[in-house]
Amino acid sequence: MGKTDSRGFSQKEDYMLTTAIISIVSFLGMLLVLIFAHEFGHFITAKLARVKVEEFGIGFPPRLLSFKKGETVYSLNAIPLGGFTKLVGEEDPSLSGSLASKSMPVRFLVLTAGSLMNIILPIFLLT
Repeated sequence: MGKTDSRGFSQKEDYMLTTAIISIVSFLGMLLVLIFAHEFGHFITAKLARVKVEEFGIGFPPRLLSFKKGETVYSLNAIPLGGFTKLVGEEDPSLSGSLASKSMPVRFLVLTAGSLMNIILPIFLLT
């Protein structure tokens, strides 16, 4: 038997556990950056197009933290596997400030802005 620490782990096992934890935390950190950039693309484009944003959330509910500024709720949620930008009236053009009340090019830009941010972010980070 090799040397073990007070928890009963060998140096190799301790190294493997530390490496696994660092890998998981790094992966979740990178995922959160990608999710934030993607959702921020939708959010900022909607705001510039004067589409009302009900909520900008990172992660999926239940909510851990939230605050409201203006008309928008900003939330950090418990399940870190995605995010969302909840827009007013995605299908109802009669609502003031709704996405559906905007022109087709504006709707297209708001809906594709997240994907565009996923393209722009790595270019920005690598140049």
